[in-house]
Amino acid sequence: MTLTDIAKALNLSVPTVSKALNGSMEIAEDTKKRVCDYAQSVGYRSRKSVAIIGRLAVLWGRQPRAGEPLPEIAQAFRDAAENARYIVESDIMDEDFDLNDYMLENHFLGAILFDINFRSPIYFQLKRTKYPIVLVDNYIIGHPLISAVGSDNIHAVEEAVDYLVGLGHDRIAFLGGELQSRVGTERLAGYILGLAKNGIEYRYDLTYFGDYSLKSGEDAARYYLENDKQFSAIICASDLMAHGFIRCMRRAGKRIPEDFSVIGYDDIAIDPEVELTTIRQDFERTGELGFQTLELLLKGLPSQRSMVGYKLISRGTTAPRA
Repeated sequence: MTLTDIAKALNLSVPTVSKALNGSMEIAEDTKKRVCDYAQSVGYRSRKSVAIIGRLAVLWGRQPRAGEPLPEIAQAFRDAAENARYIVESDIMDEDFDLNDYMLENHFLGAILFDINFRSPIYFQLKRTKYPIVLVDNYIIGHPLISAVGSDNIHAVEEAVDYLVGLGHDRIAFLGGELQSRVGTERLAGYILGLAKNGIEYRYDLTYFGDYSLKSGEDAARYYLENDKQFSAIICASDLMAHGFIRCMRRAGKRIPEDFSVIGYDDIAIDPEVELTTIRQDFERTGELGFQTLELLLKGLPSQRSMVGYKLISRGTTAPRA
């Protein structure tokens, strides 16, 4: 029985359950009683009844957007850490955020950081961190206190190109993420490598860069339509962008996959009417590995970069070139 199980059973959030079990004044007394009574009935031992190892932080570069996969990774990290008797707290890093001061003042042993790119104010503080840090889909080489977890972005997108070439496509567009992020540049690199090894010339005019959102997928579709770009398939750096692309193209009278084959990235549920071919990430394993990697740093082991496996899932948005 975990905090997540209790939260689901009582239709509450995990942070609410956690605070209730720890007697937080932020939680109403009737809610505390309901949570504690249920926890006792199922044999859950609160943090007060076990030896706590220490405090860990989940830190965000910005407020997560609805439909993004990162919160699922964060929840898996939290579950793994709390099952190992750590207290986990979340926060968002604003422009005035000072990492070392924050960690010291709040007595955190280490942290996992989400949604950090090369332009994030916190990025330039990382090289002087005094605390063990795990980055999700980012990496800083050579720092003994910084490890990383994430998807094998380059090989995943390279395989997606191979798959489309195998279907007869030789004009393949790419809808990428933010170029100021490591994950964005790695997925672009996988696209370019995939084209090169299949003897296809890279064309910059067939690439469009968004921000992983539905809107940027729609913006990309309009760009391709208004500029009469000729291609038969596209790889999108997120499922959200893929769904936005498909939505806009269908409004314009285009057929998927007859006119355009589309591949996404993440494998998250967005529109049940769209059977999206995509690259599946294991979010739960990424979160668990994030905790395991941070715990190794806490024990003094060397920093490392760990990649979680992926799987190309073929569904209804891809087909042989007509």
